[in-house]
Amino acid sequence: MNKTSTLKRKGKPFPFLGIYGAFVYFYLYFPLLVVFVYSLNSSRSTMKFEGVTFDWYMRLFQNKDLLNSLFHSLQVSGLAVLFAVIVGTSGALFLNRIEFKGKDFFRTLAMLPIILPGIIVGLSLLIFFLNLKLQLSMWTVILGHMSFTTPVVMFQVLARLARLSRNLENAAMDLGANPFQAFIYVTFPMIKRAVIGGALLAFTMSFDEIIITYFLTSTFNTLPIYLYGMLRFGLSPEVYAISTVVLGLSILLIVLMAKYTGSSEETVVIR
Repeated sequence: MNKTSTLKRKGKPFPFLGIYGAFVYFYLYFPLLVVFVYSLNSSRSTMKFEGVTFDWYMRLFQNKDLLNSLFHSLQVSGLAVLFAVIVGTSGALFLNRIEFKGKDFFRTLAMLPIILPGIIVGLSLLIFFLNLKLQLSMWTVILGHMSFTTPVVMFQVLARLARLSRNLENAAMDLGANPFQAFIYVTFPMIKRAVIGGALLAFTMSFDEIIITYFLTSTFNTLPIYLYGMLRFGLSPEVYAISTVVLGLSILLIVLMAKYTGSSEETVVIR
């Protein structure tokens, strides 16, 4: 009897934990729901809801400035992530395979662009580029985005490499494969989920970045910069609509990232 009572008491040690959890989720996601609802509002006023319409979404495709800024964001994020994957994966292999003095310090140094405030990184890069006499353009924005996307990819891949044994790679080389073939057919299949997951996370961070972009761009507008400019004229259904589209894209990327970073067995092919 006493044992049963003890088990019942242990089953719910914190009776208000569920309410607290519900409040946290409400606080996090209710504003997103409000943005979606008001993106369907037929009235331009944000103070009242008059009806449902998809006109604001249709107008997005008629706004050339917005479409150009969206294309610029995709262009910058895509190129920044492409270079970040190459540099970040190489850096992860370097830190995993090579032992040298000051390795821990170098690892911490590589993490700084993620830890430091964006305003510090953006201002530092702006001064650096101006001293090099580089004209602010799309490429300075891409280089700026690489400063924080590269560590994201690198530490994702490094965490995966730390859990791998090199026995399979050594066995492949014993069977006649050169180091490049061993990496392509043995190591890469085992780390590709970490590479893809890191790339998706880096793309999400790059696509939403505004502070570093603001410092490193001239007349080159990305979508976050364009939205910031729209907000200076007040909230409108167009802002809600494009915010909902960006939110949907971010959710899609998060779902894909969860899929590719989830625990599963990688298939290793030795040719």
